[in-house]
Amino acid sequence: MGRVPLSLVLCLILSSIAVGASPTDIRTVPDRASAPAGDLSYAGRVGGETIETATEIVFLEFLDTGNTCGFLDDYDEVCPYPGSTAPDVVYSYTPNQTEWVDIDLCASDLDTKVYVYEGEYTPGAPYACVDDALLCGMSGWQSRIVGLEMTALETYYIVVDGYGESCGDYELYMHGWVPCVSCPPGALVEDEPECIDPTDDVWNGGCNVNPPAFQEIPPGGGTVYICGTSGTYNLGGPSYRDTDWYQIELDVETTITFECLAMFNVLIGILDGRSGCPVAAFYSSASAPVCYTATGTETLPAGTWWLWVGPQEFEGVACGAAYLATIEGYTGTLVDDDTVSWSTIKGFYR
Repeated sequence: MGRVPLSLVLCLILSSIAVGASPTDIRTVPDRASAPAGDLSYAGRVGGETIETATEIVFLEFLDTGNTCGFLDDYDEVCPYPGSTAPDVVYSYTPNQTEWVDIDLCASDLDTKVYVYEGEYTPGAPYACVDDALLCGMSGWQSRIVGLEMTALETYYIVVDGYGESCGDYELYMHGWVPCVSCPPGALVEDEPECIDPTDDVWNGGCNVNPPAFQEIPPGGGTVYICGTSGTYNLGGPSYRDTDWYQIELDVETTITFECLAMFNVLIGILDGRSGCPVAAFYSSASAPVCYTATGTETLPAGTWWLWVGPQEFEGVACGAAYLATIEGYTGTLVDDDTVSWSTIKGFYR
């Protein structure tokens, strides 16, 4: 059975660990061309075969087209499909100032994969890697990295690759991207290490860790704001996503509105914590594309409830991608206007 593009996947998965199976693709892919590597017929250039000969991107926005078939298979990264032997093309970019970048291969004809190295070649540990991206390309098998932070004067190597043996025409479009998330005064700050090992997430790994770990949210006099980060990454095979579990305590039946704006395709959920872990499914859930708000409203009985935030995908979200979650209707003690750290929050319960 061929793999299913992420744009068609509607299943909501609570676990932070993706299925590690390696699907077999039954689609026909073109054979690699017999032209020499870096043949001039591809966008009129010789460069791009390796990191050392990468085609330099001088400024954004940048648009280039080409064909990967005349190049060699120099690199491969698992995100999450292994065993690719497709030819690849390399670009480099060194920003003059720290900026956020959109790397878009959605208009490509071939089944693409794209990954980025920061500063140097780090096999098995790319800075970012995406195979299929939601709402990208006609087939759903094209790639896009949205909102990738690039540090001033650091060189980044962008590798345009194919899934399996795929090669063909591609279009690379890179442009600046304005972050849509900022942390307002009075917000609670998650303060968790970026892309922590999900089996050891003592901050807020929820029911995915043993013992379960939740971050307790004190009630507020109005809207409660939570500034957090998430991401996806690979640990020796399976792909993971950083999932954050927040705990609220309701004294009486309460109508809660839970929202999240994120620099990634976000999934949020409300889970019934009154019986503890494990939890079989969301009580309710909602999702939204990058820079759109996911919203859920529920009238909840008194007791313990968990609010869940994570990426929709198991790949392609750079570690440290920001989100802003809000809770309406959870009233009680008002917090100060200054940003409150989790050490301060813990003091509320001592």
